[in-house]
Amino acid sequence: MLLLMLFLFQIPTPPFWSYWGDGKAEINSYTVVQSRYNQPRKATLVMIYVTEPFNLSKQVKSDNSNDKDPNIISVLKLNKMKKFQTGIYDYTLMTSVFTPVNTYSIGKNHFDGGAPLKVNFSAHEWCGISTHQLNRTEQGMNSRQLSYFESEGDKFENLKSDNQTIFADNLFIAVREVLAALPAGNYTYYPTLEYCRLFHKPLTSVNATIQKADSKITVGNSSVNVTHWTITAGSQIWTFDVEKESSRKILTYEFRNDSQVIESGKLIKSVRLPYWKLNQNGDEKYLRQIGF
Repeated sequence: MLLLMLFLFQIPTPPFWSYWGDGKAEINSYTVVQSRYNQPRKATLVMIYVTEPFNLSKQVKSDNSNDKDPNIISVLKLNKMKKFQTGIYDYTLMTSVFTPVNTYSIGKNHFDGGAPLKVNFSAHEWCGISTHQLNRTEQGMNSRQLSYFESEGDKFENLKSDNQTIFADNLFIAVREVLAALPAGNYTYYPTLEYCRLFHKPLTSVNATIQKADSKITVGNSSVNVTHWTITAGSQIWTFDVEKESSRKILTYEFRNDSQVIESGKLIKSVRLPYWKLNQNGDEKYLRQIGF
């Protein structure tokens, strides 16, 4: 991979690090209805947000956090894990998004804060395993797709991508606006890697519009102030309700294609835990804190 040079143009304000720099992960659980084989399926979803040191040239988690090494940067990582049953067999889907905390440049190309550096997806089910990974390069996004389906794998291509490009997998970070503002307007849009896999669609771009407005929703017995987002990309429509508080959690979301609801979710609970330390017998008790 080309040597990547990092230039810091904007640094998140102290409130970012006061919340995201406490050495814990934010773990959010959701009840989800997922469409598969034209039937709604009850799914469980956990979204884990955490900051970590990242090796920019290798685009992997760094083994050290040397602040003096310009090749070691901080990213906000999202691990999105979903499980659901289809008849006799189940699905386990995972998407990871790595978004640099600060604005950065790769070669001669400059990327605003909040632009994803890497996206990785895997699907595990009884028929087989499929993976798809995107890595940002000076030329755009390098796409590598591996699948047990002959027509889908193995496929390698480069996708055009700039500051007006939205990757739907990154929306779960972008609409929270904890790294950078997401202005309303027109964008180039790529669907989620999960959608392309489950519905056997190519990863191609379309024009999209982003709209947002202040709103209120009812959560339990309380009225909550939210930012309501609508992202329209051809036949695909995403909506998000994001709380106005500083942590700006996603309270509800929905993804439609034409009139079909592909996926909808509601937040169950949110906790902050150093989950990587909670791996001993008996630590299963912490699952109760996220409603499982």
